[in-house]
Amino acid sequence: MTAGTLVRSARKSRRLTQANLGRRAHLTQSHLSLIEGDRQNPSFETVERALRGAGHRLVAVPTLRDDAAAIAPEIRADLGFGRPERALRRFIQLNDDLSAEHGAIRFALAITEPESTGSKQWDAAIAALVAHHLAAEHLPVPQWATHPSRFLKRAWVFGVGPYALPPEPDRVPAAFLERRILIDQDTLRSV
Repeated sequence: MTAGTLVRSARKSRRLTQANLGRRAHLTQSHLSLIEGDRQNPSFETVERALRGAGHRLVAVPTLRDDAAAIAPEIRADLGFGRPERALRRFIQLNDDLSAEHGAIRFALAITEPESTGSKQWDAAIAALVAHHLAAEHLPVPQWATHPSRFLKRAWVFGVGPYALPPEPDRVPAAFLERRILIDQDTLRSV
C-alpha cells in the first residue's frame, strides 16, 4: 500500500475533504493532493500527521498480505479499465490473504474502510468477504462493513462473463446472502 492510498483511505473513511483534513493536520490541500495522487513521497512524519488528522494511527502488523483498503483501489482501477477478470482475481487474492491470517492480524487486514470501487456490487462483495472471514473467528466486524450502503437491494450473481450462474441459496455463505451477493461457497476455498 502506498502512502497516498493510506492517507486517502483514512480521509475518506472519516468523510473529510482534502481541505478539511489539511486544516486538521496542518497541511495544505495541494500537498495532500500530491500525496494522495502518489505524486510525492512524503516523510513518515507527514504521513503520521495526516493520519492523526483523520483520527487514525499507523500500526505495524506482522504480515506481508494486503488488506481490504489496499485491494479496493486496485479493483476500482481494473473495473475502470474494463478488466473485470482481473478485479475478480484481486478479490480472490483478498480472500486468500484473509484466510491465511488469524486473530488480530486477520482483523487488522479488515479494519480500515476501503474506498469505493465505484461499483455497489463490488463494494458489497468486499464487505461480505470481510464479514465472512471475521465471523468465522468470532471477531468483531468493522462498522464500515455493516453500513447500509454495503448491502444490495437486488441480488447480484458474483462472477465474470456469461457463465456466471447463480448458486443454490444454501451454498451461499451467510454474510454474502444477507448482502444479496450470490457467490458459491467453493469460490472462497483456497487452492
